[in-house]
Amino acid sequence: MDVRPGGRSVQTMHGPDGTDYPGESVFLEVVKPERIVYTRLGGKKDEPAHQFEATWTFEAQRDKTKLSLRMVFPSLEAREDVVRNYGAIEGGNQTLDRLAEHLTGARTQLAT
Repeated sequence: MDVRPGGRSVQTMHGPDGTDYPGESVFLEVVKPERIVYTRLGGKKDEPAHQFEATWTFEAQRDKTKLSLRMVFPSLEAREDVVRNYGAIEGGNQTLDRLAEHLTGARTQLAT
């Protein structure tokens, strides 16, 4: 993972049913310690890819850091397809939960 403007991250997520989800992220903006912005292109292998732009912001709050994640899709239909067919909200919650547990043992909730 090359986390710098213009850097890339290529990975394949593996679904519980064995489905592969290849994808690539390109970092647009990295402002330490405030923000990371990237585009993501990915989806099921051998199907049209979905694209979105994600912004992760980090805000110091006393002895904690508030993490906010915003994803922008090219259309409402694209967003709904990713939510419906890929479980994006549940997957996002799982990712944030794993991060929180790794860092502090805390749990998180992704707003819909």
